[in-house]
Formats: sequence, C-alpha cells, structure tokens
Amino acid sequence: MGRRLGYVLVFVGLFLLFFGLFERFYAYPRLKKAPLDQESAPVAVGTGTYFNRSPDKLREVQGAQLKNVRTVKGDPKAGTEDVAVWDSFTSTVDLADRGVITATQERIALDRVTGQSVNCCGENPRHQGLTLKFPFDTKKQTYQFWDGPASRALPAVFTREETIQGVKVYRFEQRIDPVTLGGQEIPGSLAGDPGAATVQTNVVYSNVKTIWVEPTTGIIVKGQQDVNQSLESLGGEHVLTLLDAVLTYDDATVDANAADAADSASQLRMLSTILPIGAVVLGLALLVVGLTLLRAPEGRRVRRAEGGSHPAGAV
Repeated sequence: MGRRLGYVLVFVGLFLLFFGLFERFYAYPRLKKAPLDQESAPVAVGTGTYFNRSPDKLREVQGAQLKNVRTVKGDPKAGTEDVAVWDSFTSTVDLADRGVITATQERIALDRVTGQSVNCCGENPRHQGLTLKFPFDTKKQTYQFWDGPASRALPAVFTREETIQGVKVYRFEQRIDPVTLGGQEIPGSLAGDPGAATVQTNVVYSNVKTIWVEPTTGIIVKGQQDVNQSLESLGGEHVLTLLDAVLTYDDATVDANAADAADSASQLRMLSTILPIGAVVLGLALLVVGLTLLRAPEGRRVRRAEGGSHPAGAV
C-alpha cells in the first residue's frame, strides 16, 4: 500500500511541477499580449468653445456640450504573433445638433507587449512611441506618447500613483506647448478686416493630456485632454478659436476600463506567480513524500512484523 501511494504521489508531484512551469513560461507569455481582435469605444465629454464651419453659421459657439468618441477595432488578419493592427476613428461633436467638429481616422500597428509603434502593415500615418496603450509592467518613468495633431510622439511624464474604482493606476501628464500646424486663409470678415478678401493665418495647437494607466496591463483606464486650437495672425495675434475644451472619459468608460484592467491584471498575476509557485511548491512536497515512501517500504513492514511477534510487556 505504501509503495503504491508513493508512486501516486511522485506522479502527481511531477505533474504539478510540469503544470507550474507550463503556466509560467507558456500560458503567461501568451496572455501577456495586446489582443488582435481589440474592440473599444471610449467616450469623453466636456464643455468648450469651437468654431462652427457650417456655411450658414461661421461663428464661434461658446459653452457647447461636447462629446468625443474613439472607436477602435482590431484587424486580426493583418496582425501577427508580435504585432497588433488596430483601426481607429475619432470624432468630436456638439451634442446640441450632432454637428461634427473634428474627425480623424488612423491605422495603428503596435508591438503586442511593449505597446510601441511598429512601422508596418499599412499604418497611416506613420506613428512613433506609444499610441493606444502603455506597455505591460508600466514603469514610473517618462514615455514618448503619440499626439495626432502634432504628428509626433512627445514626453508623457509620470507624476504619481492614484486609485480609480479600486484599481491602482499611474498618472502621466503630457504637456504640448503651442505649435504651428500650418497656414490657413480665411475671409477678412472673420479676421476683423472686412476690407480684405482673405487673410493669411497660422493654425496654432496646444494640449495638456492626463493619462491614468493600470501598470500591470498597460490599459488606459482614464484619459483627459485640455485642448486648444486657434487661428493666429502672422504677427501672433489671436484671430479666432477653432476648439478650446476640456474632454474627460465619462463614468461608463472609466468603469468599463477599470473592470477590464482589474480582471486582466488578476489573470496575469494568477498565471505569473500564484499558480506556478503554488504548483511547484506542492509538487516538490509530494515528490519528497512519494520518494520517501518508495525508498523504505520494506523496513517499515519488517519492523511491524517484529513488533507483532512479542506479547506486550515481554522482555
């Protein structure tokens, strides 16, 4: 009976050792990757001023209730084991009349572990740095984070730890000082010069982005931008506001992102530490017990036989 139990314990111990190593070095690295079939639509809302470009209006609208939606959909066929390809469409609208204020479309290729841009797979435009997520195991450091209007990656600086919906997050801040995006001709009447048919202006853009990231997964739980885009004269004087608004992820988006991040982080911790360590420790313990039973079963039986041949109290 002891020898049979020893074999069982050795078998189970070896199985648990294999299981622990399999979870840590095979299952875990495959879960620790951005999905190929990503689907998300974060919503940001806020109040601001924008220039209504409708031909019958052509005026600044102040105190408008704005909504920004970024729809992201993965293209699994274009992705690989190492690279995810996601298509993104972003629009900002005035909730009063659903008029579109801004709209952009991108195709993004990113490393599935580091989150860094990869120049392949029909990406458009050519990206730099991080785009839609941070790396797994995000550090408390400065990262280069992509900004669409500026068409380049700029520093996103770690500022502090916070907690959102019970989830620990790292707060990053990206400050984009005023930059000229290009020139634009507008009617003189809009520039305060009705005597001129057209006036040449510069499009000037600035932004302050705040990004809250769950560090284990690199998922962006919450985002906010304080964006300003305006027209200035060639002498640097303000002409009119194209967009001036603070847009922040709404509660539903933050709740969904926090739940997703917490669930994914829990799975990663389970596969990286809890299951492998538990399986290896238990497996080693069972191996020791099993091998002990296999090495000395006969001696135990002999001692039991010898003990049974003498009556109690015999000398």
